[in-house]
Amino acid sequence: MTLALALSCLAIVVVSLLGGLLPLIATLTHTRLQLYLSFAAGTMLGAAFFHMMPEAVALGSAGTLRWAAAGLTALFLLERFFSFHQHEAPDATDSCGHPHDHEPGRDSNHGRFESPTLNWAAAVIGLAVHSLIGGVALASAVVADFETKGAFGAASWGVLLATIVHKPADALTVISLMLRARTTPAMAHLVNFGFSLMIPIGVALFLIGVLLLDAPRSGIVTASALAFSAGTFLCIALSDLLPELHFHSHDRTKLSVAFLLGLGLMFLSSFGESEHAHSANDHDTHDHAIQAEGS
Repeated sequence: MTLALALSCLAIVVVSLLGGLLPLIATLTHTRLQLYLSFAAGTMLGAAFFHMMPEAVALGSAGTLRWAAAGLTALFLLERFFSFHQHEAPDATDSCGHPHDHEPGRDSNHGRFESPTLNWAAAVIGLAVHSLIGGVALASAVVADFETKGAFGAASWGVLLATIVHKPADALTVISLMLRARTTPAMAHLVNFGFSLMIPIGVALFLIGVLLLDAPRSGIVTASALAFSAGTFLCIALSDLLPELHFHSHDRTKLSVAFLLGLGLMFLSSFGESEHAHSANDHDTHDHAIQAEGS
C-alpha cells in the first residue's frame, strides 16, 4: 500500500509541474482549455459517484454519506472566501483564432462578474488547502481498497485519475496569477513546486492519523474521509468546472462530448467493483460466522 501511494504521489507531482509549464510547451487556446476542463469535470463527477461514495458505504454505512455534504459545504466556503479557481488560457482565443465570447458584463472566470485582480497569495493558500484535501481523498481511497479488497482497486484508480486530470489546471492557475502579478517566472515555478507537494503531504497526514487510531476506529475514519472527499469532488465539478458548459455559447457539442467521455471513463472503470466488494464482505461475514461457531 505504501509503495502504491508513493508512486501515485510521484505521478501527481510530475503532472502538477508539467501543468505549470504548459504555457511554455503548448499553445493553450480557449477552446482547448475548455475541452480539457469539461473532461476533468466528467472524471471528478464520475469518481465521486461511481467510486468514492460506493466505497465509503461499503467500508462504513449509508449514514457515512452525510460526510459528503460536509465536504461539499467545506470546499464551497473555502472557494467562496479565497476565490482560488481561475482557469483561463493566457491567449484566450477559440479554435478559429477569434476571441472567445462571454455573456455581457461577465468576465472570463466562469461567467462571474469582473472583480479586482485576484491576489495570488490568497489563491495559493486556498489551492494548497484544496490539495491537502485531495491528498486525503487519495489516501482514504487507497486505504479503503486495501481494507476491503487487499489491493489497489478501482476506487483508488478513479481518484488517482481524476486528480491527475485536474491537477495541471490548478498548477496553471498558480503560474498564471503569479505572472500577471509581475512575479518572476523562477519564483512562480518555485511556488508551483511547493504547491505540487501538497497532495503528498495530505496523504502523509491522513496515514499518520490512521496509524494513531485503533483498527475499528480507523475503518470508520477512512470511510468518513472518503465520503467527505467525494463531496469536495462534487463541489469542484458542479461549482467550478461544469459552468464551462453553460457560460459559453460556442462549442457546446464539443464540451458536452468531452464531459461525457470523462464521466463514461469513470463509469466503465467501476464495472465489477460493487460485485467484488460484495463478495469480500460476504467472505468476511462467513469467516466471522465460522469463528463464532468454533468458539
